[in-house]
Amino acid sequence: MKQENKKALPGFLMLLLVSGVFGGLAGFGGSLAANLGVGERAAVAMDGVLRALAVWGIPVCSVVLLGGGWWLYAAAKRRWRGWDGEDEDMISRVEEQLSWALLLSALTVLVDFGCISVGAVYTQGMEGLICVAELVVSCTVLVILQQKIVDLERRINPEKRGSVYDVHFQKKWMASCDEAEQRQMGQAAHKAVVAATYVCFGLWLALFFLDRVFDTGLLPMVLVLVILGVMQVTYTLECIRLSRKGESC
Repeated sequence: MKQENKKALPGFLMLLLVSGVFGGLAGFGGSLAANLGVGERAAVAMDGVLRALAVWGIPVCSVVLLGGGWWLYAAAKRRWRGWDGEDEDMISRVEEQLSWALLLSALTVLVDFGCISVGAVYTQGMEGLICVAELVVSCTVLVILQQKIVDLERRINPEKRGSVYDVHFQKKWMASCDEAEQRQMGQAAHKAVVAATYVCFGLWLALFFLDRVFDTGLLPMVLVLVILGVMQVTYTLECIRLSRKGESC
């Protein structure tokens, strides 16, 4: 244990040194940019982009992302219909295509709510109603796509249970998975927590220096830390709960 700590310590100290140097340079650069008025000019340019995004972001991104998702679903369904019941490689490719389709649907959710957030700030009156209508249409198509994907997955694996319209879908789906699938989910969830932790710290750092240029305020940084805190506390408490039941985290 001590040997591993001694071996890892120099790299950790170097990381702290590099982070300190980068932080100092970024802070100096942020102050210089603020004094030169870079923030004001960038804000004016960004204002036009966000106004266009508020109205056109949802339909354009939905056509691209949901269109890709429906294409992948249709391709997976055609392959499944031509499956002879023995070729495991083919059925693996079908499930992979369905997973990519689900990923595109998840990205659509992020884009939709991001655009409606922009619309709440940059639109009013009829434009605001158009944004809400676009969100409703996009979410409807999105839910139908997810329902089709889940239904096809259940046809491939009849033991699976759950409907996307059920508020307890995730719990029922997880319970119907075998141990190997549950382990895969656990590994994926752990990797997601690690990635989200790095992203949250990166966002906090970026917002810290952006505040020097754009005067974004304290709230964005606090919200990032709240998300990070909820994630870390939930993960740790769940590990404690599972360890009491004799299960691995």
